[in-house]
Amino acid sequence: MKKSIFFAPLALSALVACDTPNAMGEANSLIIIAADSLWQDVEQATYDVLEPTIFTVRDEKQYVVTAVPFDDPAIIDLSLFQNVLVFGGPDDPALQQVADAGGFVLSTMEPGRVFQVEDVWARNQIVTGVYLRRRFEVDTWIKALPSVLAAVDESYRSWVRNRMFATPPDTALAADLERRFGFSMLVPTVYDHVVRDLGGGDSLVIIRNDNPDPSVLIRSVLVHWRPPVDSLTADLALEWRASLDDEQYNVAQGISTENSSVTQFMVDGRPALEVTGVWHDERGDFPAAGPFVAWLVDCPSRTYFIDAWLYAPNEEKYQYMLQLQEILGSFSCS
Repeated sequence: MKKSIFFAPLALSALVACDTPNAMGEANSLIIIAADSLWQDVEQATYDVLEPTIFTVRDEKQYVVTAVPFDDPAIIDLSLFQNVLVFGGPDDPALQQVADAGGFVLSTMEPGRVFQVEDVWARNQIVTGVYLRRRFEVDTWIKALPSVLAAVDESYRSWVRNRMFATPPDTALAADLERRFGFSMLVPTVYDHVVRDLGGGDSLVIIRNDNPDPSVLIRSVLVHWRPPVDSLTADLALEWRASLDDEQYNVAQGISTENSSVTQFMVDGRPALEVTGVWHDERGDFPAAGPFVAWLVDCPSRTYFIDAWLYAPNEEKYQYMLQLQEILGSFSCS
């Protein structure tokens, strides 16, 4: 059973009157404001929908929910979190404050409406409001949950992109890669890159960010290419990766595909295939491991192999996997 925290509507009014502080807490922490009697009937359904998992090296929650009923002075702290969700009807003061802050009129809303407002009780905050039908609050709440998750995830992904590109995108690097190697990829300027000559006219590119320290966090993307292949398969992607990791990465990486996924899709109008899995330090000297995402892309004159992997021990990995997906999604070829 998760702990519930109670806070009072009067404290909300007091907070609005004060100077607006900066939002606190983790961006993937969801603070839900609603009546305690209502929460008891929707608790499990809410956890089931708003705490989806992503497999990295294990199942990890994308978001963590904390339920906050209306009647506790602790609102002064809890309403300052980055992501706050307010469920209520026309008589709920917290939802009314959210609507007022965003210029919404509750009386004109359809029941189940989900809306978002920035900077309601703190700067750099997103508050998601959910308008519940009177006397059918439980049913309205549960039916709205998929839309709530979609709204939360979209705003979280935007936060990740903005944080990732706090340093400008390296457009010069993207143009240079296009000119020299026939592909383009956009990363923040904080990323380093190296071109390695493999001999015989063969080369590859590694783009990497190991700030603040490689023992804490590494985001790495390797790009290699060959003449066009007959078909894009998971076996080809894994064999290609195995042919490179011993020499091109700091440690030889063994891989596990026990929880792997294989997806066919299109990139820049070209057929592509994605394989996910878990890498680990093959030497066994140190228990290093992390997720990887490998792409094969069938371009007009080459097949490209792109390997994105993450090392983030003891860290929640969803935001960093989104960063790698952002980089992969910027790939284009000529």
